Amino acid sequence: MQLFILDYAPERVPGMLCDAHLRKMCLETAQILSSVLWMQGKPRRKKMPKPYNPKHPVIRALDTDQKINWTAAFNSALHTEYLRRFGKTHAYAVLCRGYEELLHQPGVRIDPDGWSFARAFKGITITEPDIVAAYREYYRYKKRLLIRNWNYTRTEEPDWLRTEIT
Repeated sequence: MQLFILDYAPERVPGMLCDAHLRKMCLETAQILSSVLWMQGKPRRKKMPKPYNPKHPVIRALDTDQKINWTAAFNSALHTEYLRRFGKTHAYAVLCRGYEELLHQPGVRIDPDGWSFARAFKGITITEPDIVAAYREYYRYKKRLLIRNWNYTRTEEPDWLRTEIT
C-alpha cells in the first residue's frame, strides 16, 4: 500500500502515474480513506472497502487534516484521470463523493513546508528531505522494476521521470 506523492498538488499526481499504478491506486486510496474513517469513528458508507491495517505506515501518517484533504483530493483526481485515460468509470468512483463529504475539512490548505509523511520505500534507501523529490526518486526506481508494464494510455510520461537516478 502506497501513496505516490509525486507533486504537492494532488490533482496533478494521477496524470504522472503509469496505467498499472493508476488502476491500483483507485482501490488502495479507497482502502486508506476507509481506514481513516474507521480510525475517526465515522461510519463507512455502503460498498466502501473495509478498513486496512490501522498500523500501516501510510495510514498512520494521515495524522492531520491537510494530509487527509490531500488524500481525498488525490482520490477524486484518480477517478477523473481513470475516466479520461480508459473511457470508463472505475468501480470505486461512486465512493469519491462519500469520502470527500465525510473527511474533507473546508478551508484546510495543503502547505508543503515541512510536510512529513511516511516513507515506506521497499528495496531502496532515499535520504532526500523533500517529500515530492523523494517520491519521484522512488518512482524512477519502480519504473526500472516494472518496465514491461510501464504504459501511459492517452498521455505522456512526465519529463522528470525520464531522468535516471544515480
